[in-house]
Amino acid sequence: MRVLIIGGNAAGMSAASRLVRKSKDVEVVVFEKTREVSYAACGLPYYIAGLNPELDLMRIRPVKEFENAGIKVHLEHEVTEVNPPEHRITVRNLQTGKSRSERYDKLIVASGSSPFIPPIPGTDLQGVFTVKTLADAENIKKNLLRREVRNVAIIGGGYIGLEMAEACVLQKKNVRLFEAAPRVLNGFDPEFAAAVEQELATHGVAVHTGATVLELAGKSRVRQVATKEERYDTDLVIIAVGIRPNTSFIDDTAIQKKTNGALITDSSMRTSAPDIYAAGDCSTVIHKILKRPVYLPLGTNANKQGRLVADAILGIPVRFDNALGTTMLRCLNLEFAKTGITESEAREAGMEIGTVTVKHISHARYFPDPAPITIKLCFDPATHVLLGAQLMGGKECAWRVNVFAVAIDRGMKADELGFLDLGYAPPFATTWDAIHIAANAVK
Repeated sequence: MRVLIIGGNAAGMSAASRLVRKSKDVEVVVFEKTREVSYAACGLPYYIAGLNPELDLMRIRPVKEFENAGIKVHLEHEVTEVNPPEHRITVRNLQTGKSRSERYDKLIVASGSSPFIPPIPGTDLQGVFTVKTLADAENIKKNLLRREVRNVAIIGGGYIGLEMAEACVLQKKNVRLFEAAPRVLNGFDPEFAAAVEQELATHGVAVHTGATVLELAGKSRVRQVATKEERYDTDLVIIAVGIRPNTSFIDDTAIQKKTNGALITDSSMRTSAPDIYAAGDCSTVIHKILKRPVYLPLGTNANKQGRLVADAILGIPVRFDNALGTTMLRCLNLEFAKTGITESEAREAGMEIGTVTVKHISHARYFPDPAPITIKLCFDPATHVLLGAQLMGGKECAWRVNVFAVAIDRGMKADELGFLDLGYAPPFATTWDAIHIAANAVK
């Protein structure tokens, strides 16, 4: 069996590695558009911030290691067309410019995503960056550390925008953050967004919400950011307004897509085309609570999908239908985490929802430096089954979301979690942990 894989990062290389490990009868060929495979993109903001001084630490496995395992890896090869009826793809060698056709028995699309560049003047000026690749991080850090770069503008108040705001603050820059929506951190409920905005302001970040950037101005290098209200001087701009799946090379009539271009998959990562699977940031996952395909471009999902899609191709029954969108974020001195659905998402989905919010501390008050923790739970008002959790706190907060993720995945009721036998010692928790207290507040 010949398996072709489009894309050489988390999902693609996870699938490739498992295929050759589980079967000696599979020929695995990977086509990667760039010169990098298998790197930890989530670590880029911390390299830019100076918390990690070595870019190589984010390179997980070199190409040679994959090749030694029996995987054929073609770097700088871009797939330009997929032909499902003929089970063939067209690949262009970016070094020579020549194209060729490749046959497959099974195809895995793991082409990832790319930063969205808003259609405004000036995005091609020098000093304007996006954050996606190791090369991006290297270029940003090199420019950010230039003495003449003092004012930084960040466009976008999502996870990447907030992490980049922290990175620039830690590098002693003056930071302005522009978000077109009414609030930052749109994946959380409003009270969490308000907290992060206050945290940014405390560290000198000027946050502009409801502010659509209309233009980046300058002769050859960016010098100003223009909104409807005003123009602001800047020396460097980081665009972080979201990502788009890399699926433009696939005809919309060949494989079903969501409106953003993500390939729609079932719980076995199958697309609507025979023998074509998709995994990672170019595809959907089945949400545990919403019971439908959703777009959750997370490294955790990509790695799981890569492992499971390999098993599916080898005929092993798999089901990945329990995605909860469990995420964590640190912004300066605040930690945030969420799993399941928020109140806003439940209302949007037309679900009847109950909520409760509690405040507690991270560990015993008589042990040094306990930190405040806020937990908001969403639950079914009739059954008290937990549906979602959001957390924020100064420290020792984010990890607790994993307990809620297990509870929601297992369909636990609040009172079951409220009496779960969790560990206790004064440096780590209180006798009734914040998790217990939140769960027991559900009435």
